Amino acid sequence: MSSSHSIIDDIQKVRSANVNDNKSTSIMTKYEFNQIISLRITHLANGAIPFIQLPEDMKITNNMELRRLALQELREGKLPYIVKRTMPNNKIEYWKIKDMDLTAIRTLLRD
Repeated sequence: MSSSHSIIDDIQKVRSANVNDNKSTSIMTKYEFNQIISLRITHLANGAIPFIQLPEDMKITNNMELRRLALQELREGKLPYIVKRTMPNNKIEYWKIKDMDLTAIRTLLRD
């Protein structure tokens, strides 16, 4: 079974993505959420610089702390990633994460 969602981190796609041209809903799915968070945790684990200011008392010693950091970046809309959605007619839509509605995944955003 293949997924119709994929995560892209190409800066040109981020700059050119126009929400007004999209036909699909702006609601982020749990599958997109899991892909985004796992990708960001991987980047942070490999030494990427966080997009938010870390609390002075926060020490990253395990993956759960990386997850908390990635969730906070998502909540604050700081992730520059976009979601690529392939529609049934093979048209491709790009959604900036900051333009997506997180209502459907609010229970997943808990620490």
